[in-house]
Amino acid sequence: MNKKSNSKMIKKSILTLLIATLLLTCKSETKANIVEKPLPQYETVKEMLSYANDFYEENGSLKFISKDSSNLHIQVSKPVFQNDLEKNKKEIVKRDIIYVAFQTFAQTDINELTITAVPLDQENSKNYFEEYKMTLKVNRNRAKSILKKYLNSDDFSILYSEDDGLWLPNSNFSKLKFEKLEEVFNDL
Repeated sequence: MNKKSNSKMIKKSILTLLIATLLLTCKSETKANIVEKPLPQYETVKEMLSYANDFYEENGSLKFISKDSSNLHIQVSKPVFQNDLEKNKKEIVKRDIIYVAFQTFAQTDINELTITAVPLDQENSKNYFEEYKMTLKVNRNRAKSILKKYLNSDDFSILYSEDDGLWLPNSNFSKLKFEKLEEVFNDL
């Protein structure tokens, strides 16, 4: 090898080393500057659901059957059309129970609650489709075991992702509510 060729190889090696060092430095600085915010926590289910804009007392989609902390019981209702398929109405009821249960355990310190879900008539907000009503008493430990079984974690925050300061249910939550709907509902 001649001196010129050897000098070129050394320069390339030094340049490669400098670029790698620069990239690693930038990556570690970027990670250090990112402050992950924790999933918001709420004192009450009412506060949590109000923030999420999912269910409201004003439109009949949220009712508190019992506000007693030792026997908390809420009713949630998603609007559906009378002509919706029966199967879809039943799935919506199960999905609402799963959603509220896991959301409650992720964002409050409540350990147990009873959730009733009953579809609400989209065209008449005073009419509920009572024939689809389901009630389930759920607890934090059972929900954790479900997370472990289907998502290999007992951390409820894995059900959410932050997007520009807004915490939204993510694909993990969708897996519980859609892909594994029947299994999760039966396990609850």
